[in-house]
Amino acid sequence: MKLPHKFYVNMTRLLSMAFFCATLSMLAANDPSDFFTQIGTDPSFQKLVDDGVLDVGNRFYPGPVDGSTINVNHALLEQQTGPHGSIAQDIRIHTQNHGSVQRGNFPNWTRWYQEDRNVQVMRLFAGEQNVRDGIGPNGNPGRIEAFFPPFAVEPGTWAVWEGTYTIIEPLSSNIFQLFHEGGQLWAFHLRMTTSGNISFNRRREIAGLPTNITIATGMVGRSISIRVLANGSNYEVYKRIPGEDPDWVLVTTGSYTQAVDNEISFRWGMYFGSQAGQSIPK
Repeated sequence: MKLPHKFYVNMTRLLSMAFFCATLSMLAANDPSDFFTQIGTDPSFQKLVDDGVLDVGNRFYPGPVDGSTINVNHALLEQQTGPHGSIAQDIRIHTQNHGSVQRGNFPNWTRWYQEDRNVQVMRLFAGEQNVRDGIGPNGNPGRIEAFFPPFAVEPGTWAVWEGTYTIIEPLSSNIFQLFHEGGQLWAFHLRMTTSGNISFNRRREIAGLPTNITIATGMVGRSISIRVLANGSNYEVYKRIPGEDPDWVLVTTGSYTQAVDNEISFRWGMYFGSQAGQSIPK
């Protein structure tokens, strides 16, 4: 597929530990537990609160909040995905106790985010909440996401994000969001269900185009690559399932409220929602 007037903002491969799936296709799905080895254990959310490990009410707590170590089975994963691309360095992460962690502090947040070579590992745990506004009825289920701070797309160019999701244990959540600075902010989401189905969700109806599009179903233990092109007003979304799609397949195109100063952002990970009182269900 030729991409005119492009520049690559990020070529990344993403592995998420508590979600992300791939469709059942010509290749049999792997057992998700074969993709990694876990060293150590992870305390419950309540124990983190009781022991004062979390700083409830703080939006930018520096941490640390440590987690068990996840070692990725790269040989098995690459049999399914092909060689991994690199992880962009100029990204930040949003954890349950800090909304904008810079790369130098990523090691303080291993409960939710780790990198093993060129693979990102993202996890959420049962009962967890984003604690910036409190816990219980004041908390919300939050997220673990990586993102680019808003950046300007030059006129006549496409910013391109590419990632490969391998789903270990799916959670109903947004797994990708395209952000337009100003206006109504979110142009579209990619969503995952608890059974590992992945769909496209348009935030503004466009005449003649579907608002919701199923991209893949039953993806536990499988991988799916996503490519997003955005230029501050228009977007294109492609998918490719290893072993099933020989090349990129167009999912949809669309447009959205023009981004202020043509600034956009890409976000990817697991965002369960922001309804007060809810927590991560599994």
